[in-house]
Amino acid sequence: MGHKGAVRLAQILANRSKAALEEALLLTCEQLGFHYFMFCGRFSQPRGATHEVRFDNFPVPWHRYCADRDRDLLPGPLRRLALQEVTPLPWRKIAARHGKALARAGEFGLVTGVSCSVHGPRGQWSLTSFALARGGSAAERRILATLPDCQLVACAIHYAAARIARRGVDRVGAPRELDGARNRLLSDRESQCLIESARGKTTSEIGQALQISERTVAFHLSNVRRKLGAANSRHAVTKAFSLKLIAAG
Repeated sequence: MGHKGAVRLAQILANRSKAALEEALLLTCEQLGFHYFMFCGRFSQPRGATHEVRFDNFPVPWHRYCADRDRDLLPGPLRRLALQEVTPLPWRKIAARHGKALARAGEFGLVTGVSCSVHGPRGQWSLTSFALARGGSAAERRILATLPDCQLVACAIHYAAARIARRGVDRVGAPRELDGARNRLLSDRESQCLIESARGKTTSEIGQALQISERTVAFHLSNVRRKLGAANSRHAVTKAFSLKLIAAG
């Protein structure tokens, strides 16, 4: 994985909150060359309780489609088969048998990808998926080239999330909850970047205000535009206000 990869894993493992872990995965997703990610983990707690940790940046229309049909964001066959694997499962491997389910996801921008499962003690498990918005031979070569990194990242996220679940640490909190398919559309950091953008700040100024890099700001704003189906940041601000994802002020 190299020095940069080792640093990336150390940064993931160092996270102490769900929001920080989500941001780390956003950056890792970008560095690995993927457009989308999804993490879902279930972790056992003392006295038989379980705690589920979920976050993603899947397209908003796909969120709405799945919510309307009471479906999980990851197509059922893919989720089931990936959890049975001990190595990363490229989506193309099951396309012949479950093409219909994957084709529907592809219509919403989740064209191809890879899912990595991790299993721990007492029935703990997690599933980390990385997706591309474009298919073809070049996309599949990229996925194959990143399989070892994807699995290492999935393991790091699993253990970081398990620690967060065990300690009950999530003090940063989620964005304000909204009804229906609008739930959790924007992460805390995405909302913060968008609010600063609405105030007329440049990406450099937003980075200074939030103490993050300009590249990270651009990545968050790009995810906001993708989630809201907006042509530009101004359009994203308008849509976010209309959906009450951010408040004026």
